[in-house]
This record gives sequence, structure tokens and C-alpha cells, in this order.
Amino acid sequence: MATVVPPAANPEQAASNQTDVWQNPHEKVRRPSEWFVVAMVVFVFLGMELMFRVGGDRLSKDIAHLRSFPDIASEVAAMNPEDGTRVLFLGNSLTRYGVDPQLYAEVCGNLFDSQVQAAKLNPDNTALADWFYAYRTHFSRADIHPDVVVVGFEGGHLRDAPSSHPARLAQYYTTYADWADLQRSEVNGFEDSASFLLSRYSAAYGNRDRIQRRVLDSVIPDYREGMDELNASLVAQTKEQIVEETGPGYQRLLEFIAQAEQDGVQVILAAMPVPQAYEFDAGLLEVVDSTSAVLVDCRNVPGMTEDMFFDGLHMDERGQKLYSQTLAERSAPVLRQVADRHEAGRADVAGH
Repeated sequence: MATVVPPAANPEQAASNQTDVWQNPHEKVRRPSEWFVVAMVVFVFLGMELMFRVGGDRLSKDIAHLRSFPDIASEVAAMNPEDGTRVLFLGNSLTRYGVDPQLYAEVCGNLFDSQVQAAKLNPDNTALADWFYAYRTHFSRADIHPDVVVVGFEGGHLRDAPSSHPARLAQYYTTYADWADLQRSEVNGFEDSASFLLSRYSAAYGNRDRIQRRVLDSVIPDYREGMDELNASLVAQTKEQIVEETGPGYQRLLEFIAQAEQDGVQVILAAMPVPQAYEFDAGLLEVVDSTSAVLVDCRNVPGMTEDMFFDGLHMDERGQKLYSQTLAERSAPVLRQVADRHEAGRADVAGH
């Protein structure tokens, strides 16, 4: 009698079992290699983290300057009010290349026969969104109050707009006390929040754009210059779109000036010279009219020519000298008033 072999109760189960027999050995082979890749990624990341934390100052002048914010604040704090009016220049690379603090102090001192002490804070590629937090964190909250803050700007630097570098805000500019303000424009939703927190605690993650630029610089000719032009164009288009849709806003500038007024600090808004002419819009002029801020117009500097902008935007040493002298001459009356107020205040205290 023939033996009947029963069919599999479940053909799909049988096929699945057969597949498992072939797949399991492969999975066992793959797993060590997968863990090796993960380990290598972690190792490389930790290496970059160590590199930025220990040697970041040598990798980038801008990183060195960002890390020096507390030192600059300490420099201002160490200035004795009786040794002269204390001036903080606040801006970006236009201020870095355009302002000679020593020359400014000398010219102002000669004009109204009083001493001036000056320092400057000028992180690259920044605007009011960044300067607002830099001043509030490192000066206002630290109870370090210069007598005058000179904010150097051109075009739309003072308009309401989110920071171009929220990761750097997380690392160098802000504290958890700023979270509510950050959520208004810089941090939107879970992804931005997570990225912001990672940037706060990880130097490598917070500077990932610099890593990308360095790597691509080495393999793509003129990558940095091309990306700088593209990013500048995109930022300008975004800001123009915001202005067209809602009009230029200056709420953050009003908050910055209000904080300075509360600190007893005089704000000077210094309009800087650039090759491309720009106008003051009505919103900015309204801010100046309604607050204690003083607008010093240095858009046109006598003797300055286009060849003094070495890259089409930043001043060379000749331009720096002319601008620093002109800014000192045009802002000296404001510094004189500030010095007189402080003299009167000290006299009142002495009289009592």
C-alpha cells in the first residue's frame, strides 16, 4: 500500500520558514558590520566634537570671536566710568572691518576734550536678531552697562527677521530665559526645537555648516564664494518678500532700545557706507522719533571711493580710517551729552 505524504498545513508558513532558514545566517553576518558603521559614525562625531571644543579657535576666526563674547563683556565691565565714556560697537563684519575703536576714541576725545573707552563685538553674517540676544545675554543680564552702544548697520539689518544662524544663537547668544522670544521667529515646531537643543550642547552639531563648507571647499572649486553669493541672494529675497507682504517691522529694534533705556545705555544707530546706496524707510525713522535712539548718518563719507571696498562690501584700511573719523565727528555731540549727564549725576551724588 502506497504511503501518502500529507501536504503542508500552511504553504505560506512553509515558504516563510524556508526563507528564514536562508535569511538568518545572513543577518548574523551583517550585524557586526552594521554595528561597526554605527561605531565609526559615533567615533567620527566625537572626534569632531573634541576638535571644535578644544581647537575651534584655531579653525575659524569667527568661532574665536563668538567664544570671546564673555571676555569682551568683561573688558567693558572693567572700564572705570571715571576714565571716560564707555562705548560698545555692536555689528557684523562691516563693523569688524570698518571701525577702528582706538582712532574713534582719539577723535571723539579731541573733539569734546574728554576720554573715550571703546570695545567692539562683531560676529560675521549677523543682524539685529543676533545682536539683540548678544547684548541682552552678555551685557544686560550680566549687569554690564556701557554708556553708549553704537549699532552699525546698512540696508535692512535692523528690520524684523529671523536669525540666519539659529544654531549659533543656541551656542553663543542665548539662555533658556530666551526660549519664549526664540519661539516667535527662530524656533518653529518640534524639528527646530530639537535642532536648537542639540546645537546648544554639541559644538560639532552647532557648527555643522562650517564642516560642510570645509569639506565641499576641498572638492568643489570656488564653492564657498558661490554659496555665499547664493545665500545672500536667498536671504535678500526672503526679506524683500516679508517687506512686500507685511511691510518692514521694527518690533525687535524697539525692544532692544527699550532694554538699553532700562539699563541707562544710549543707543546710536550708525548707518554705514557701502557701495550700493540705500534709503531709510519710514518705519525706522518712526522708531528714532519715538525713542531715545539717535540715528547717525554715515552713508556718505567724504573722500571714500569704491576702490576702498576690497571685496565690494567691506572697507579696507583707508576706508576704515575715513569712516572711523567721520563716525566720531558725527557722534561726538551725543557722547558729549552722555558725558555731561554722567558728570551731573556724579555731582548730585557727591552733593548729597
